[in-house]
Parts: sequence; C-alpha cells; structure tokens
Amino acid sequence: MVENEERHSFFFDPRFQVVITWVWSAIGAFVITAFVSSLISANIVANRTVLSEHPDLVIIPILGEIVAVGLLPVLFTILSRDDTVLYGLRARQLGKSLLLSLLVAAVYCVALFGTEMSHISLGGLPGLPPSPVNLLYAILAVFAYGPLEVFFVVWLIHNTDRIFKTEAQIVSRGLIITVVVYGILHTFSAGIATLAIALRFLAFGLIYKYTKNSVGPMVGWTITNDFIWFLLGVLNL
Repeated sequence: MVENEERHSFFFDPRFQVVITWVWSAIGAFVITAFVSSLISANIVANRTVLSEHPDLVIIPILGEIVAVGLLPVLFTILSRDDTVLYGLRARQLGKSLLLSLLVAAVYCVALFGTEMSHISLGGLPGLPPSPVNLLYAILAVFAYGPLEVFFVVWLIHNTDRIFKTEAQIVSRGLIITVVVYGILHTFSAGIATLAIALRFLAFGLIYKYTKNSVGPMVGWTITNDFIWFLLGVLNL
C-alpha cells in the first residue's frame, strides 16, 4: 500500500513531470517521423524543402508537434487535475494580456521588416488541391504550432517554478530555465532564428507571469510563428 502511494506521489512530482516532458519533447518528433517512415517504407526528413516538394507529407510535422510537444503537458494537467487557471487559461486580465502580446508581435514584425526572416517564400510551392482535408490540416497546424506550443512553455514555466518555489516571482527561475532550454533545443532545427524564438518566448513568458493570463501570448505567438504561415502556404490557404 505504501509502495503504491510512493509511486503515485513520484508520478505527480513536478521534478519527474518536467524532466520527462523535456526528454520526450527532444525525441518525440523523431520517433513519430521514424514510425511514419516505417509505415510508408521511405526515409523522411520533414523539413521545409521536402514539404514544399511533397505537400501531402504536411501531416507529419503537425502530428509530431502535437504528440511531442503537447501530449505530456496536457496529459499531466488532466491526470493531476490541475486548474487550467494555473496556466493562464482564464478571462481575468485578458485585455492586458492581449494588448501586451500584440505589442510584442508588432515590435517583432517591425524589427524584422526588410530582413530575410521577415517573410516566407511561398512562390513555386505546389501546394495541395483545395479540400476539406486541407482545412482540417490547417486548423491542426495553427493549433499545434500556436496555442499548444505556448501551453507547453507555460506549463513548463509554472511547474519548474513549483520545483524552485518561485511561482510568485515574475522573472523567475522557471521562466529563465524554460526559455534557455527551449532555445537550445531549437538550435538544431532553427539555427540563427533560435535567438528570435527565445526572445519572443521570454517576452510572452513575462506577460504570462505578469498578467497570469496566457491567452495573449498564444495569440501573439501564433501571429509571429512563421512556420504556421509556411504550412498554410503549402496547404494553399
């Protein structure tokens, strides 16, 4: 009986949840890609070049993002019976959260105006023929790479703060550690754009910590995430 209670307690320990979430986010997308590759008997590298040439593969990175990034935080939240208010999903301070996040998005767009990161080259993309499936893929893409990705970061910020008892701080250990680690993980896929990603998540994380509302950051990140716009271009939307 005591052993079962210890196992139960260990599962809900934020240290266990945070570590396993980071590990899975680092390898989950590769696992999904390898699994799909085995099903279709082909080696797949779901980067922008491949997706541009084979738009029918767009579902692979979308599923990879949902499973590798969103799955565990959502699962832990449900199983732990956490109040979603902890992660900023509430109406209170919504206006301030939206205003500050849209300001960050505007500054980001102005700062990158005229650079090669300020637009997405969609010229020549074959795209998928218009269909209801495209719309479904588009909804999943926006959800996965927008609100779900922000929820992942916010969840990690809050639960890392739980570990260090720094929930009440705005510039907290949870915020700094999460942004730094997430930035490092993005260096493998985003290269020089990693800095822009880390700075945006730092800004949106501060907004979440300040307002206790994550809806604004979800909107701001969705607007400024160029991969969403790339996928919509591939989907002919």
